[in-house]
Amino acid sequence: MALYTCMEAAMKVLSQKGGSEGQKVVAIVQEMMEGRRVPRCVETTNVHPVIILEGLDGTGKTTVIEGLQRELGDVNCLSSPPECLRSFRQHFDGQVSHIRRAFYLLGNYACALSLRKHSEKPVVIDRFWPSSIAYALALDHQVVPNDMPEELKGALQMPLDLQDLMPGPVVWLLLHLPEAQRVRRVRHRAADGSGMTPEEVKLEDQKLPTNLMDIYRVLKIGDDRLVEIDASGSTEEVLRRVQEVVISKCEQWRQLTPVSVPISVNWHFTRQCNYHCEFCFHTAKTSFCLPSTKDGLEESKRCLARLRDAGMQKINFSGGEPFLHAKALGTLVRFCKEELRLESVSIVSNGSHITAKWMEEFGYFLDILAISCDSFHEATNVLIGRGRGEHVKQLESIRQWCDDFEVLFKINSVITKHNVNEDMSAHIERLKPIRWKVFQCLPIKGENVGDVERNVEPLLIPPEAFQGFIDRHRRCSSVKQVLVAENNVTMKDSYLILDEYLRFLNCTSGAKVPGPSIRDVAVVSALRTAGFDENMFQQRLGEYEWSKDKVLQKERRTKQAKRTGLMVLSLALCGAALALVAKHRRCFS
Repeated sequence: MALYTCMEAAMKVLSQKGGSEGQKVVAIVQEMMEGRRVPRCVETTNVHPVIILEGLDGTGKTTVIEGLQRELGDVNCLSSPPECLRSFRQHFDGQVSHIRRAFYLLGNYACALSLRKHSEKPVVIDRFWPSSIAYALALDHQVVPNDMPEELKGALQMPLDLQDLMPGPVVWLLLHLPEAQRVRRVRHRAADGSGMTPEEVKLEDQKLPTNLMDIYRVLKIGDDRLVEIDASGSTEEVLRRVQEVVISKCEQWRQLTPVSVPISVNWHFTRQCNYHCEFCFHTAKTSFCLPSTKDGLEESKRCLARLRDAGMQKINFSGGEPFLHAKALGTLVRFCKEELRLESVSIVSNGSHITAKWMEEFGYFLDILAISCDSFHEATNVLIGRGRGEHVKQLESIRQWCDDFEVLFKINSVITKHNVNEDMSAHIERLKPIRWKVFQCLPIKGENVGDVERNVEPLLIPPEAFQGFIDRHRRCSSVKQVLVAENNVTMKDSYLILDEYLRFLNCTSGAKVPGPSIRDVAVVSALRTAGFDENMFQQRLGEYEWSKDKVLQKERRTKQAKRTGLMVLSLALCGAALALVAKHRRCFS
């Protein structure tokens, strides 16, 4: 029997096997997801807690909710599935297990998505994902936590894409009563007509409550577990215990590092490279490339989708040299543009492995292609380690292919002692990139400084030499329009960089320190360790017009305006000429 570990899996089952009702549920949840995908949508500034109450029947969840309403005042009380799916519940309760579980898991996602519109006040949820998975494991699989099959252990962790949807602070509570006391309450409730759900009856009949509580205790939500609350004693005593935990969790939340929305993300999905640039700050320390591993392409897509759902608008694929994995790269470019519908998809490459065939197949889905070129003298490129003497020739070909396949062309240059005195203005004018990014050579411990293969120190230039290079090139007006300069201070912490393992790299210490991978934790949790400086990102003009559709439309409008202007001018001149001829005719007559 299936246990679903992501929204996509549950949607697939309901779409294909859940009949028309299943398709309606999927459509509702998809619409909710689309409504969430707006700029800067990560819910990281919520100040009101979301309190999730779990526990077996008879532990007093309803009583605690009523008490919280009295204590906290205005509270939103929700349940999973939420109101928008409530009418489907009776239908799916009568379905086979794997379809029923898919519905209830999607109910969790719908409930999480609905939290955004309730952020103005505290929220209490009566049962959520922990109950969905605990009941599935206890009833469908009848597992014992300390003797669980290996293939089911992954189900004990809350799905990452569901964690991504949760605002903070979230307080996970598990109410617990001595079994004899709980059973008395359940029987009393059944006797007075309150009734029990079919699953509750089955649970009691099979005497599985103790096993179900054990499953609750081993569930994980990221690094958290459910906080067990003793539900015995008076209502006031239980509420006091709950409030103490809520206050403590909220205080912990306030101590966390604020998180910026990942608008623009750079994924260095491979460290391998066919060049050997002496200044490289992302060197070939490993050969791992997730998209080229078994099942890695699909995992890459899932992680990219989660980044998109967290607010990412632009993805940049880099390396190493990304075109060493050209087919996988093209597949991801197409996926990001066609399925994720990102505003911008870009690549940074040394250009050596780019072909016209690849551009013909995938160029339609690519917004920007940035080529690294540090000199227009091949001898200098060879000295730096960038190729063997044909780098500029390949650059010229790529420039033409970008025109042929309507891809925005960009140039990146790293300035070192080898090229700081070179004048590149004429070449930049001729090639007409939409952007010319000029970087001061950056030392990074563990990559090009220290006990490593490369030593960048002999290539470093002082800030005034770098600024002199920039000032010299800004004298040319057409170059000035596209030149974007980044010195060491501007560059170091203003990029969100994912390494080959999908870990954000924190450069604040002068080294690249990886945090947890988004393959293992929620995107927000990973972002907390990134050391990202959003103010510096904006200061270096990190957000610009990066959609080729918008840029090309603007260019077409400009050309059309020029044509219209010329036409109006021509008509005016013709009119003036005709008037002059008519005047002369009158004079001669």
